[in-house]
Amino acid sequence: MTEPPDGVLASYYRCRREGGFIDTFYEVFLSKSPAVAAKFEQTDFKIQKLMLRQSLLEMLCFDRGLAGTSEEIARLAARHRELEISEEMYGMWLDSLCTAVERHDPEYCAELEQLWRRAMLKSIAEMVAAST
Repeated sequence: MTEPPDGVLASYYRCRREGGFIDTFYEVFLSKSPAVAAKFEQTDFKIQKLMLRQSLLEMLCFDRGLAGTSEEIARLAARHRELEISEEMYGMWLDSLCTAVERHDPEYCAELEQLWRRAMLKSIAEMVAAST
């Protein structure tokens, strides 16, 4: 499968169209570790789900090098630093995201998962670097 440059973005919208994508992500992510679940004990998930949707779009735009996205990733990194998000948690986050994509994108394949991972790792690397 040769994915066009906007393949991950198209996948994101397919996942959203399927319904339940963000819920699946949080179900998987919160089950990864008690430490992850503890980070969300006081969370308003209605707001959190909206923030995740926005963050995913920002990360996808950052991967594409769109203007203004570096500032958003820096802001997200600062928030994660305040919350003491570990590098290990970013790995669990990415694995959970890929599981949700697999369950909700009818065009999912291993190559598409690798495209998602590459796209997200650019932002994750920035956030990890900002926390050290």
